[in-house]
Amino acid sequence: MIIRRACAFWGPLVFSLGCAKSPSPTVDAPVITAPASAPLLLGALSAPASSVTLSDLASHAADYRGKTISTDGVVTAVCQEMGCWMEMKDEHGFAHIRMHGHSFFVPKTASGHHARVQATIVRADDETECDEKSGDAGKAMTRVELDATGIELD
Repeated sequence: MIIRRACAFWGPLVFSLGCAKSPSPTVDAPVITAPASAPLLLGALSAPASSVTLSDLASHAADYRGKTISTDGVVTAVCQEMGCWMEMKDEHGFAHIRMHGHSFFVPKTASGHHARVQATIVRADDETECDEKSGDAGKAMTRVELDATGIELD
C-alpha cells in the first residue's frame, strides 16, 4: 500500500525528469562580473583611524597603547588551520596580527596580498630578520603584535 502511494506520488516526477526534450534556444544573457580591484573587507572597519607605520608603532608603543590605529603592509604568512592570525611587514617593520576574539578569519591564501589593518597594539619588540631570500639578511626589523578588529585585503 505504501509503495503504491509513493509510486503514485513520485512516479510522474521521476518520468518527467527522465524525459529528454530538445534543448531550448540559447539566449545571450548579460555577463555580470565583479570589479577586479574590489578589496575584501573582514571584521569591522570603523571610521578611518590614524595611519601609522609598523616601525613607528614599535618605537612609540606607549603613545599608541589603547588607541585604535591603522597600518598597512604585505601579508607574509597566515594561519593554515583557521586563518586566525597573519603576519605582515612593511619596509622597516614586522607585525603578528591576531583576529580579535576569533570574530573573523583571514583567507589562508592571503599571503602576498596588501593589507590595511585596523587594530590596537598588544606588544612591540626589536628583532633581527633572517631572510636570505629577500636579500635583507641580518636587517633589524621591529616586530609588533596587534589585535585586529578589521582588515581590508587587496
